[in-house]
Amino acid sequence: MKKSLLIILSAVLLFSLFFGCAAQNENTQPDSETSVSSAIETKTTEKTTKEETTVSTTEQTTTEESKTEESTTEKSTTKKEGSSKPETTAASTKKQHTQVENFCFITIECNAINENLDKLKDGHAKYVPKDGIIVSKTKCTFNKGATAYDILEKICEIKGIRLTARETAYGVYVSGINNLDEFDCGRESGWTYRVNSALPSKSCDKYEISSGDDIVFRFVCSSTD
Repeated sequence: MKKSLLIILSAVLLFSLFFGCAAQNENTQPDSETSVSSAIETKTTEKTTKEETTVSTTEQTTTEESKTEESTTEKSTTKKEGSSKPETTAASTKKQHTQVENFCFITIECNAINENLDKLKDGHAKYVPKDGIIVSKTKCTFNKGATAYDILEKICEIKGIRLTARETAYGVYVSGINNLDEFDCGRESGWTYRVNSALPSKSCDKYEISSGDDIVFRFVCSSTD
C-alpha cells in the first residue's frame, strides 16, 4: 500500500515538472521573437533615415548647382552687355575725329608807327611794342560763317586787348586796337586788314573767312603803307 502511494506521488511530481518546463518554454519564446522583431524594425528605420538624408543631400547639391549655373549665366550676360559700351564710345570718338576742324591765323601789328614816331601823339608810345607786334601769328578755330571781325574780336578778348569799332554805312569800321586809334600817327593813319596778303573790298565784318586763311590787321601811317 505504501509502495503504491509512493509510485503515485512520484508520477504526479514528474508530471508537474514536465508541464511546468513546457509552460516556461512557451512564455519565453514570444519575448525572443519580440526582441528580434524590434531589432529588425530599428535597423529598417535607420536605413530609411539614411536613405532620406542621402536623398535630401542630393537634392540640396542639385539646387546649389542650379543656382551656380544661373549666377554664371547672369554674370556672362552682364559682361556681354557691359562690353558693348566701349564699342559705342570708340565709335563716337572715331566720329568726332573725322569731323573737319576750321582754323585760321591772325596777326596784329603796328610796325609802321615805329617808323613814324615823330608823328605819334604824345603819351601813345607806351602802347607801341618795340618790335611792332601786338599779337604774333596765332591759330584760331572758328565755326562756319565766321568773319574776319569775329576772329579779331575773339583774339582781343582772349589777350585782354582794348578794341574799339563803330558801325558805318559800309559795315563795321575798326577805329582802335590796343589804345592806338585812327589819326594817332598822322592824318592818314589808321587800321586796315588783309587776308592771305590781299586787301579785301568789303568791311571785315562782312568778309567770311575760310579754313586756313591768314588774317593780318595792320596799323598804317599813310596810304602807301
